[in-house]
Amino acid sequence: MTNPLERETPLRWRWGLLAALALVLLSLFPQAHLCYKRGGDWQGSFAHFYSDEPAYAAYVNALVDGRPRLNDPYTGLDERAGVRPPESLFSIQFVPAYMLSLPARAFNLTTSTMFILLMPLVAASSALAVFWLLSMLTRDERIAAAGVPVVLCLGILVAGQGLILNLFGYQTAYVFLPFLRRYVPGVPFAFFFFFCGFIWRALNANARRTRLVSAVSAGVLFALMVYSYFYHWTTAAALVGCLALVWLVARPDGWRRAIAPLAVTSLCAAVALVPYFILLSRRAPTMDTVQALTYSRMPDLWRGVILVAVLALVALAFGVWRRWLDARAPAVLFNVALALCVLAIFNQQIITGRSLQPMHYEQYIGNYVALLAAALAAGLLWQGWKTFKVADGESARVARVESSGVADEQVVSVTHNQVVNSTPARRLIPHRVWLPVALAALAWGAGETLIITRRGSVGNQLKDEWAQVALRLKERARVEQSDPHPVVFNPSVYRIDNLPTYAPLATVWAPHMFVFSGVSVAENKERFFKYLYYSGVAANDFETIYRTQGFIYFAIFGWERANPRLTVNYRPITQAEIDAEKQNYADFHAGFNRERAAAPTLAYVVAQVDQPFNLAPLDRWYERDAGERVNRHIIYRVKLRD
Repeated sequence: MTNPLERETPLRWRWGLLAALALVLLSLFPQAHLCYKRGGDWQGSFAHFYSDEPAYAAYVNALVDGRPRLNDPYTGLDERAGVRPPESLFSIQFVPAYMLSLPARAFNLTTSTMFILLMPLVAASSALAVFWLLSMLTRDERIAAAGVPVVLCLGILVAGQGLILNLFGYQTAYVFLPFLRRYVPGVPFAFFFFFCGFIWRALNANARRTRLVSAVSAGVLFALMVYSYFYHWTTAAALVGCLALVWLVARPDGWRRAIAPLAVTSLCAAVALVPYFILLSRRAPTMDTVQALTYSRMPDLWRGVILVAVLALVALAFGVWRRWLDARAPAVLFNVALALCVLAIFNQQIITGRSLQPMHYEQYIGNYVALLAAALAAGLLWQGWKTFKVADGESARVARVESSGVADEQVVSVTHNQVVNSTPARRLIPHRVWLPVALAALAWGAGETLIITRRGSVGNQLKDEWAQVALRLKERARVEQSDPHPVVFNPSVYRIDNLPTYAPLATVWAPHMFVFSGVSVAENKERFFKYLYYSGVAANDFETIYRTQGFIYFAIFGWERANPRLTVNYRPITQAEIDAEKQNYADFHAGFNRERAAAPTLAYVVAQVDQPFNLAPLDRWYERDAGERVNRHIIYRVKLRD
């Protein structure tokens, strides 16, 4: 029998393009809202909603400014002759950063401009990748088009965040559409689904050349994911392992044909991983702490993402039991592998003994793979059910096509002593079925978008206002400073964290300073205490500030202690620990001296006119000039006192 991959009608992209356009419009709405609110005062900043985006933007901006791969935008410490800093998460996963910084340098674009353009590009490429994959697996572009918003708009729902929490009156820290977070998982997100598509072609194409090219293409995409995002390439590896297992168990007679393309892809992956592990061996000692690497063999089963994957497996089992699906069909096996790999990524620690922020699997890839498995299972079940036709009141027997998992309509029906043969043709899902599903998923995505746009509106406007200050600091530093990265202090965590996005200036402390390799655990805490001291926080006010400012949890106790979702071995912060840190800050405050004030030495202090802070601690060690007014801010040039 001819492989339907070779004889199927050409893929029609109209519904896929329409789905992609809808996702692009959703992705553009927050930025359009910011530009509308700021009007002629807009400074070119990008609308952002994820707490980690300032760090990614800071690293890209450093590359745009011509700094080396090993750089720390918050401390200003870069690789130079004779000095090689340790590797950081950013310098190892460098592919997305260079994919943004190189075009920016070539066309003289700012980092903010690249981040603005990135959002619709990620939305479009991801939508088309999902559409292409589902179209090949189901050979029904309507099922594929419905699957695009289901997979991409409901990812935050199955992760138990966003609109669903708001509807029940709970606060959520993770909102909007997580796959759009810049620059990861945004840039490499489509890589994963194209990788899945090429693996499918490598296993099912008739032509040997097509299988080989597809296997190599999958290997190249895997290599790009290795140097892009840990959670993507490990999920891809889990998928290949699960696919090889189910394929060899269900189709042992064709193991040679299946193992060859998987071996080619695995060889490419192995070659890519060798330098990766070399870079990883040079990582900063703080990197494991920052990433909340824990040692555990505890199973992880109680997540909404896992429930969706299990439901997909149950649906496939039901279809096989009803004989709507062929258990050995490639599309069914691929579907099973997708669902199983979700279980694998959340429970690999049972074998490896290591768990690394499983929340990122839940938010940025596992949820989408689970939804892909569910959408594919629904499509295959519908097709399998529809293969049973009724002709003149009698059931028709359907010849199933091996490579699809559902039958084409090669129907043999005996009615009135006649044999009725129908030609092979796809039964496209009717508009009344797929269109409401797609529109409902898009409506949910629109709800997520509207909520985060409204919630982040004021913050994004303030950030855009801050961009004007940062650009002015950049201009002044170029004229006034011999130090290429002068140190700036501002008491606002939000503003100071966004400073390196616009200007190559260092900071006393910022929330994302610790994710780079420029400071140790002890130095990060000392810089944070110094930040509190310069902000005018008295020793007796430490606990009050601690209770009201959530970022302090992260700065003092580490991200794995502040966020219970980061680790499977969460340990709550105790009152005894808070009391101990309160005493540590009191000792630091009492013992502050000129040596501490000089490391690092401040060059600029920025205050906000309508939100003054106590400048007395700063004035004790630094002299300020008259200051320069920039919108609501005053920039002071400071000099360490003799």
